[in-house]
Amino acid sequence: MPSSTRLSKARHKFKALNNTKNGEELADVIKLDSLYTERVLSSVLKEDGCWDAVNEQEGRGVWDEVAIAHFQAAAAYQQRNFTEAYKYQLASYNAFLRLFRNMSRWGIQTLFSLCKDLCDVAKRADKQQPTNGGVQSSKVEEATRAINQGFSLCMTDREPQSDQSRKWGTYHMANILFALYQQLGAQNLCSSMISAIKASELPGLSSFPMSDQVTFRYYRGVLAFRKENYKSAKEDLMFALEHCHRDSYNNKTRILIYLTPVLLAEGKIPASRLMRRYPTIKAVYGEIAKAAKIGNVRKFDDLLKDREQQYVVMGTFLALERSRRVALRQLLRKIYLIDGSNSRIHFQRLCDGFVAAGLERLEVAEMEAILADMIFNGYIKGYLAHDHGIAVLSKQQPFPPLGTLT
Repeated sequence: MPSSTRLSKARHKFKALNNTKNGEELADVIKLDSLYTERVLSSVLKEDGCWDAVNEQEGRGVWDEVAIAHFQAAAAYQQRNFTEAYKYQLASYNAFLRLFRNMSRWGIQTLFSLCKDLCDVAKRADKQQPTNGGVQSSKVEEATRAINQGFSLCMTDREPQSDQSRKWGTYHMANILFALYQQLGAQNLCSSMISAIKASELPGLSSFPMSDQVTFRYYRGVLAFRKENYKSAKEDLMFALEHCHRDSYNNKTRILIYLTPVLLAEGKIPASRLMRRYPTIKAVYGEIAKAAKIGNVRKFDDLLKDREQQYVVMGTFLALERSRRVALRQLLRKIYLIDGSNSRIHFQRLCDGFVAAGLERLEVAEMEAILADMIFNGYIKGYLAHDHGIAVLSKQQPFPPLGTLT
């Protein structure tokens, strides 16, 4: 079959799938690495010995533009010319958006496929293209703006039949944008997108596929975590962990990277079985969690200092600093027990206990400040008698059990 005929048939196939609203098959064949795309390009290569026939095709309608740009992108992708592949993939995507405006729900799967490939080639193109005067233009940034248009077309759809609305693609598109915004370090854009979703007339998040819910709540939880809104972060990250597919080991590890410091600050020490199941979490947090649990404040401080750069890069350093209260709480409890569980304990006695634990001697005023913080945050129950220089501890569980703190 002549290559021009093969390409013509491929173009007609795209149009036919559109006419029958067969979104599932269209979403599959329009992927850069689909078997159908590979067969079409193999036929062209076999007939012409090169990809020139693809470039010579001239589209007559929008679907022709989508199809030809798609095969041009796939040809460049197979040749590992990712800059060219990105150019054509963006052209195919933009042409599709013109059609998508008049589509209903059936078209969102095709939008997802095009976006996935656009992200992939944009990242590869950025790695491949040389810098211009030391400044590299970002294909990922450009692709993000384009994908945001698709997100808007989903979120603002006015289809009267709610079950046929493009709105059902909103959270999936938001998740794609979350990943891109994170790569670009654009936290403010993540917040703006969440605000836009809140203001829109969307079905409840629980109505969307669980995969969309889990991914969205993971990213929203990470955003809350980075804003030090740990209560909201815990709620979203716990949901993501509990509803993540049981076999999604890597995704659960990503969730636990942020959830573990939040729980540790509440006195919830990771169980040994969790550490065994997720060795990455054990490597990152195992020792510091153990130091907090046994009240080895000196060890905790040394680990936090030695791994500061690692934790800063991960974005978890500030959250782990909060966990120091758990280590302090455990050390104070040890001193309390050694002192005979006396409900009245002098600040100076606690200062001496810190020295015995290998820490620098604190002034009484510094110890009083630590105790005030412990009491305020619920790690200790009692009050301070400043004039007498003593801490008056509750006779009923002066040190609430670890795991009950919030």
